[in-house]
Amino acid sequence: MMIRLGLFWSALLLAAGVFLFEELPPFLLPYGYALLLLSGALFLLYGHFRGRFSLVLLGAALSLLTIGAFRMALSDALWQEQSHWASRSAGTYEGIVMEEPLVQKGEEGYARYALALVSIRYADGTLQPLSGTCYLYDQKEIRHFHPGDRLYAEGEMSPIRLYQNPGKIDLTGRYRSRHLLGRLYLKEGMHPAFAGESGTYRIERFSSEMKQSLKETFAPYMDPVRLSILMTLLFGGNYNDIPEEVMTSFSATGIIHILSVSGSHVALLFGFLYLLGRWLSLPRRLVILPAILLVLFYAVLSGLVPPVIRAAVMGILSVVGIFLDRERATLNLLGAAVFGMLLWDPYYVYDVSFQLSVGASAGILLFYRPILRWMSPFPKLPKWVKEGIALSSVAQLLTIPIMLYDFHRFPVYFIFANLFVTPFLEWVIIAGLIAALVSLLCRPLMAGLLYAADYAVFLALRLNLLLSSARGAQLVTGGLSLLETVFYYALLAAVYFRKRLSARSRMVAGGMLSLLFLAIATAQLLAPSTRVICPDLGGDRGILLVNDGRNILYYKASRISSRTAVWEWNSILAYEGVEEADVLILDLEDVDKPLPLVMGIPVREIWVTGGDPRKWATQLLSGQTARVRCLGRAELSLDELHFITNGSSWQMVMGEKDIFLSGLRPMPKASPHTLWITGSHRFQEYTEKDAETMAPELVIYGGTRLVHAYEDMELFDFKDIPSVNLYQKGMQEVVYEKGWKLGKR
Repeated sequence: MMIRLGLFWSALLLAAGVFLFEELPPFLLPYGYALLLLSGALFLLYGHFRGRFSLVLLGAALSLLTIGAFRMALSDALWQEQSHWASRSAGTYEGIVMEEPLVQKGEEGYARYALALVSIRYADGTLQPLSGTCYLYDQKEIRHFHPGDRLYAEGEMSPIRLYQNPGKIDLTGRYRSRHLLGRLYLKEGMHPAFAGESGTYRIERFSSEMKQSLKETFAPYMDPVRLSILMTLLFGGNYNDIPEEVMTSFSATGIIHILSVSGSHVALLFGFLYLLGRWLSLPRRLVILPAILLVLFYAVLSGLVPPVIRAAVMGILSVVGIFLDRERATLNLLGAAVFGMLLWDPYYVYDVSFQLSVGASAGILLFYRPILRWMSPFPKLPKWVKEGIALSSVAQLLTIPIMLYDFHRFPVYFIFANLFVTPFLEWVIIAGLIAALVSLLCRPLMAGLLYAADYAVFLALRLNLLLSSARGAQLVTGGLSLLETVFYYALLAAVYFRKRLSARSRMVAGGMLSLLFLAIATAQLLAPSTRVICPDLGGDRGILLVNDGRNILYYKASRISSRTAVWEWNSILAYEGVEEADVLILDLEDVDKPLPLVMGIPVREIWVTGGDPRKWATQLLSGQTARVRCLGRAELSLDELHFITNGSSWQMVMGEKDIFLSGLRPMPKASPHTLWITGSHRFQEYTEKDAETMAPELVIYGGTRLVHAYEDMELFDFKDIPSVNLYQKGMQEVVYEKGWKLGKR
């Protein structure tokens, strides 16, 4: 099995080596890697000549792990060589537009351009060359620029701040892969200046012009919203043109992947061309080459962005393997595709779309036929239903832990959506591609296809909305723990290999699975009854208190509220599996420019303090069904939980322990075991007297990089008070076990 699927296992080991790079000490580069590679080669050769197959496998595995780690080391070194020194530099930047802009419409609309940086000219006339890329934000777009356009932009580049919270898409790898240094914000009243075409990014420019021309040609025959959906179905791209409720609906039913160019698009195109070839009585081998060429042209038309390249490569190799009708060849071709792409760019391994594409493809190749065989006892079930259920199920099997980690919800009705919604959209894609091909030859045929596509999109949207709005459409599960993830994949492996294992091996596998299950159950049973989740929310602060089945939320907005912080807040609540909260304490003491607080879960009561709560509550909490109470000084109770506030600070008292949530006005200490949640308060610094009065067991300091924050942390260190700055360390979990202490994550 190992030898027959050599390329498949090689790709997995190479990917493991890429992940392993982060854990290896820096001094290994480069001689340590050479030594590891040499050791692997020696094991391999010695095992080969001695006939020791186990040593051959060990040598091959060590070599592949080392190659993966070394390839990642090279990419990391290239990332370190970029012009990071330009961060926070003000001047006139020269850059070249790399791709179509992301356009956000509305009152706060903007256009975001990806720029390949060329140089910066400072105010004194000094010119410095630059290496790297950035995002350029034009707040009020006057002119639309295209890939290959050379621009001058006067402004300051800010570093990208990525919140350090678990349970979300990993953007660090994506940004490093693109050598993204920061965000370039224009000087007030300024706009980018066009300096001519650079002659680069010609494929991206061709793609942009072709898609715009097609959209203008299609526009008279389709509803504007449904036209945007059609263009996204065909080529991926700007989701901002699609209404938010449509995106939410597709996410809830688990078919949002169809809105981006993926391997399924390539497989669909191959399938259609194959059926067309059979209808024309063409030999199978004669169909493959033109189909591959057409897929490559489709990839060029889509812009040859990384997801499209991945989809084309994986789709072509996988479909060729399917045409060969051999599982081994297909899995090896998938392995070859993954191996080649990771050698090209090892940062792909952190990209969620890459993970989902590989997982779904492998799931289909490994489990599709076994699932079909398991459904053979149901002869009355139509073949197309069996195949649809099998395909939609196995595509999810290997990706469930990834989806739950990144999106925290399981789409309950994904089988129905794949059976009844996806076929409409697949025919829309085929109709759209044919309409594009015949647009210059036969306008009436194009118009007929587009009218049909318009109705099909309408029906698909209505049906999908019906499924997504049904009761229990999404199951909030939270992310799986490491133990739970290992157990899940071990269980899948045991099921897949069960007939190939001896009786003794099956007993060993069953014992290991039982031990993993017991470890998971023990961890659940011994979990502390009081936990405090403290996410990194930038300048904002928030906590989730879980106490004896109660969920209490606290959110303190900073002076200028952040949509990103609110999004992170909701993401963490979903990652923790929180479906509803008993109380939300909303502190507006520092707010100057509030934004509506959009909660992703229902809340029973909202208590508002700070600033002018009666003024802001109506604006911030519009649409909330919870009972809202605007408080000054108050004492409240919820079972064994007691809440005390002076309109600025808060205390949550639970018997001998309490949580102190700092505001501008302090409060007296209430118990011998205090967890202090604090942060910057309009540049006020803490004194030794403050620390002695509070005498906390642990301090969680709200994320900030301001100088006085580091001075506060030095004070806590001087007073021997355990403390964590969320800006530096990211999200923390605090538990109470005979005192407050940091939990293990």
